Amino acid sequence: MRAFKDYETTPEYTESVKLPAGAYEVTIKRAEDSDNALCILFDISAGEYKNYFMDKFNSDRRNYPENAKFKGVYRLWYPDGSQYAEDSKKRMKTVLKLIKDENKLNVDYSKEWDGAALKGAKIGMIFRDTEYDYNGHHGFTAQPYGVISLEALRTGKYNIPEPKRLKGSSADPSYASVETYADLPTDEDLPF
Repeated sequence: MRAFKDYETTPEYTESVKLPAGAYEVTIKRAEDSDNALCILFDISAGEYKNYFMDKFNSDRRNYPENAKFKGVYRLWYPDGSQYAEDSKKRMKTVLKLIKDENKLNVDYSKEWDGAALKGAKIGMIFRDTEYDYNGHHGFTAQPYGVISLEALRTGKYNIPEPKRLKGSSADPSYASVETYADLPTDEDLPF
């Protein structure tokens, strides 16, 4: 067997855990403006998937340092005069009011405010499966869909939306990441 250069410093693939569609308690890390969106950075704060996004980011930084991105981001689009402006305003107000009420924050969103005011706030967040086809990879990933109160999360009073599929797709997210392998022949039958 041959050795290859940089064996000792080459990173290994690590086991990747897929976040299932569902509802989770999240803690907000910070909020910031980016392009035409309010970006709320968060991580799961309880249960089996606690720290999911930070763990994934740290793993990606080790294995793909040039491409690592923190993916626990919920984007609320600022109204921009388009046909969706009213929906953007309603969604943003609904989310910000829920965060304020759930955490008893003293923030006046009708004026300029500091995104640091949301740090540490807890809310429930619903994730739905979203289909992707990117750089030759196809599958489903759980993406933030909406927010709910912690009471609704605890009592199960929420619905998980249907998966968001690519146009024309009928793929099933439950099979998206399952690989099948043909039966291998025994050692005596190997075709070498």
